[in-house]
Amino acid sequence: MTKQEIIEKTNAFLVEEYEKDSTLLKSDARLREDLDLSSLDYMDLMVTIKRVFDIMPAPAELNLVVTLGDFYDFIEKKLNETKQTNV
Repeated sequence: MTKQEIIEKTNAFLVEEYEKDSTLLKSDARLREDLDLSSLDYMDLMVTIKRVFDIMPAPAELNLVVTLGDFYDFIEKKLNETKQTNV
């Protein structure tokens, strides 16, 4: 999956499922402060990541993600790790 596909899928579920304004979805947007994601949203986000990307991050890993750009990079890294493990 390309970085652009990750961005598109992530932005789509943030708009559709988390009702976030698409104009706020910029790489430097902070998940908690700018996008107003709560601790409960983070738990839901883990389920969404599993459903959309078929990876399951540890809660501690996800807590290190601060901006939306960090999130895109995190998903890309986890997908690459999974791909290498399955080779």
